[in-house]
Amino acid sequence: MATAYEAIYIVDASLAEDQVKAIIEKYAGVITKSNGSVEDTDIWDPRKLAYEIKGHREGRYIVVNFLSDAACKNELDRIFRISDDVIRHMIVKQDPKADRFPSKTRAAEQERREREAAARAAAAPLAPQPVTDLGSASDDEEEAAPEAETTEE
Repeated sequence: MATAYEAIYIVDASLAEDQVKAIIEKYAGVITKSNGSVEDTDIWDPRKLAYEIKGHREGRYIVVNFLSDAACKNELDRIFRISDDVIRHMIVKQDPKADRFPSKTRAAEQERREREAAARAAAAPLAPQPVTDLGSASDDEEEAAPEAETTEE
């Protein structure tokens, strides 16, 4: 029976996008060759590490959710340990009761909030704008008195 795992690994932040994608494909291939399946891959922006790891101050985190058996997980762990392009890694067994893809859930929740806020803004009546009195050019001048109506008889 396949078990749900989450692998988090850090690669050098200075690598180009195509190099990062090649690394991701390499490890996804290890999972699929061992009869596992990659469910989701999330690439984070480069981040400053809390402390220097193998001479690196910054790294790019890659989170992979996959289904496999224990042998596949052990093989992936072994390859991560001997690989030069992985700065640090961790593989954990996912809790079956937990949300499988929290990053997608958070993104969907944020989009829903933005849509609701836009709908509220569009549906809300416009508040009356305060009327500003431009008045005269200076306070010393008196306002012109309205001319009295003259009637000719």
